[in-house]
Amino acid sequence: MRIKKARQILKTLADDTRLRIINLLKYGAIPVGEICEILEKEQSNVSKHLGRLRLTGIVEDKRRGNSVLYRLAKPSNLAHKELITAIVKGLSDIEVFKEDVKTLKKKRGAKTRRKKK
Repeated sequence: MRIKKARQILKTLADDTRLRIINLLKYGAIPVGEICEILEKEQSNVSKHLGRLRLTGIVEDKRRGNSVLYRLAKPSNLAHKELITAIVKGLSDIEVFKEDVKTLKKKRGAKTRRKKK
C-alpha cells in the first residue's frame, strides 16, 4: 500500500459516524435504513458517509430490491487489511460502539423471530 492510500483511509476514518458504521459492518452486510435506525441519523447523512467509505474502498454496496446493503470490502492488499483490522479491533471496547452492536443484535434477533412465525 502506498502512503497516499493509507492517508486517505485514515482521513476517511477520522469521523465518529464513519467509525460507528465500520464497527457495525464487521458483523456483515446491513441495509442503509437499518444503519440509520441504529445510529439515529438521517438517511441523507448516513448515505454521505457510506459514499465516502465506498470511494476509499473500505465498504462496498450491493442492491437488493429497493434497498442497498453495505458491507466491509475485501482489502486490496495485506497492509490495507491489517490497517482496517487494527481499527475495527480498537473500536470494540468503546461504549458507544458496544451499544450500537447491542442494538444491531437485538434488531437481527427480532427479524429472525418474525421470519419463524
